Amino acid sequence: ERVPIAPLAHEVFETASILGEAAGLTVTMPEVADVVVLGDRARLRQLFLNIVTNALKYTSAGSVEMRIVAHDRTVAFAVRDSGIGISAMDLPHIFERFYRADRARSRSAERGGFGLGLAISQWIAEAHGGTISVRSRLSRGSTFTVTLPVADDVKSSTPGESSPPENVTSETDGERDGRNR
Repeated sequence: ERVPIAPLAHEVFETASILGEAAGLTVTMPEVADVVVLGDRARLRQLFLNIVTNALKYTSAGSVEMRIVAHDRTVAFAVRDSGIGISAMDLPHIFERFYRADRARSRSAERGGFGLGLAISQWIAEAHGGTISVRSRLSRGSTFTVTLPVADDVKSSTPGESSPPENVTSETDGERDGRNR
C-alpha cells in the first residue's frame, strides 16, 4: 500500500513525546519530508516506534530528535539521542536476534527486553527494500537511520541531501571503526 510518511511520523512523534515527557526527556522533530513509500503501514509504524522507544529507553537525561529527510530516491528516518551510546564491542552485534548489550545500560530494569527489537526492525526495513544503520559513541549517544525507497511516481518536497551513513559506525577517541552488517 502507499504510505505517506509525514502523517505516520507525526503519529510516532506524538507517542514518543508522551513517553519522553513521562521520563523527563525532550523529544523534537524539526524536519519532516512529505514523501510516500510503498509498504505495510503497521509494520513501518512498528519499525519507527522500536527505534524511538529504544532511544528513550537508553537516554536518562537530555533529548531525542526524530528527522525525516528526503534524498533523491529515498527517505531517511533518523533518530538521534543524547543517551549512553553503544560500545564498539557491542555495536557489530546489535542487530542480531537475542543479542543484549549490558542490561545495566537501560534506565530501568523493568524496561528490559529480549534482544529482538533491533533484529525485527532490521527485518522490517529490509522487507521494505530499505536499510537500518547506526552511528554511536559510548557516553555520547546514538543515531539510528532507517532508509527506505520512495514510491516511484512520487517526488519529495524536500530537496535531495547527502547519502545516508554506513550501516555501523563506532567513533571512539577520534577513531572510526566502520563495519557493515
